[in-house]
Amino acid sequence: MEGDSPKRRSQLTYDDRLLIERGLNRGDPIGTIARTIGRDASTVKREVERNWTESPRGMLAVETRNICSRRHDCRVHGLCRTLCARECRKCGDWKCNALCPDFEAVPCERLGRAPHCCNSCDRRLGRGCDHPYRFYEAKYADDLAKSRRREARRGLDITEEGLIRSLEAIREGLERGQSPAHIIRTDDRVQISKSTFYRLLDGAKAGDLCKMHLPKAVRYRPRSKASAPSAPSIPRALLKGRAYQDFMNLPVNVRENAVEMDTVVGRLGRDRQCILTLYFRRLHYQIYMLLPSHDSECVVGALNDLESLCGKMYPRLFGTILTDRGTEFSDVIGIERDRHGRKRTDLYFCNPTQSQQKGACERNHVELRRILPKGKTDFDALTKSDMARIMSHINSYSRKSIDWFAPYDMARAVLPPGLLEGLGVERVEPRRINLTPQLVPHAIVK
Repeated sequence: MEGDSPKRRSQLTYDDRLLIERGLNRGDPIGTIARTIGRDASTVKREVERNWTESPRGMLAVETRNICSRRHDCRVHGLCRTLCARECRKCGDWKCNALCPDFEAVPCERLGRAPHCCNSCDRRLGRGCDHPYRFYEAKYADDLAKSRRREARRGLDITEEGLIRSLEAIREGLERGQSPAHIIRTDDRVQISKSTFYRLLDGAKAGDLCKMHLPKAVRYRPRSKASAPSAPSIPRALLKGRAYQDFMNLPVNVRENAVEMDTVVGRLGRDRQCILTLYFRRLHYQIYMLLPSHDSECVVGALNDLESLCGKMYPRLFGTILTDRGTEFSDVIGIERDRHGRKRTDLYFCNPTQSQQKGACERNHVELRRILPKGKTDFDALTKSDMARIMSHINSYSRKSIDWFAPYDMARAVLPPGLLEGLGVERVEPRRINLTPQLVPHAIVK
């Protein structure tokens, strides 16, 4: 089987097409022909449907037949522009099908089934059938495929106006902090693929757009030196049964439905407020809550507010939480139990300095930092309405990992309406999504 792999990936050759033609002439099934040339049946089917001809060389067929669907009631004469008074449909000298502007043929219903051509059909003999022919002929098919390949490599399959319109739409999206993949997927004005756009950038053929206009242009910075180990922020007694290995021992469906929790801080030593983030693994949806202070009491208070919005669904939605060992998560009892002391959540901690263990949450912080740049944002100037606006734009952003759906669409079908409405989250149209500091300009340090 390994020896067949390169042939499956390569293009069909003339010899392959010749074997296809001979098989079709014999009336062999598509699957038998495919096994003969070592290809998949779908490959042979597409080849026959794409590279056919009406009149191949060396094939018995009636070329002088009248196949117009209106021929029985037609009274047209004089198509040859002579003094002939006979009706054109009865003329044996000229083929009125090729002269009449009202010619209309009905395709054969049998062409919709295998073998999708007339090579082995007995109806073409004698007086011929009443439908247009479709033959597969190896030489013609090979020439047609090579011609199509040359045309495809000759340049972009788009007009100059269409290219200008596409680049302008991409520019507008990039100015809002959107990625090329999101813009091309959601904007109807764009008529080029992502790979084509990047090729235009590499060849300096995208106007005045360059790679530095991309939201994630390559940047390098020196690695920070490892700091001396500090005292553990979570007592060892509380880690018993809550370590990352305990989390990995849970059933797969429980881990997939877990919520990853973290905090994002502002300027160290200056900003008091911070942001609590909660990421739903299965939904790819992330909640941002503004905390008055970076401590465990504010974290517990935010979770209590979420429980008020979710009601009885809170234990099912936030039943398993994975977080790091920051001091703001040290109140394990307050996080796991509600105001009445009832168990509501199972809390687990990542290993020290292993942020990749909750990598989805960390990855989503990249989108947040595009709006709130590190060291350039005054977190104390942020409000709850700012959080609602940020959540709306980030969660309306289409993701390739979920087949270009937006996390908001998935959350809307699963999360209780009271939670989204209570947080002020709304659906943002793809073109209006803004992932730049211009979304909250009052919080950006000048």
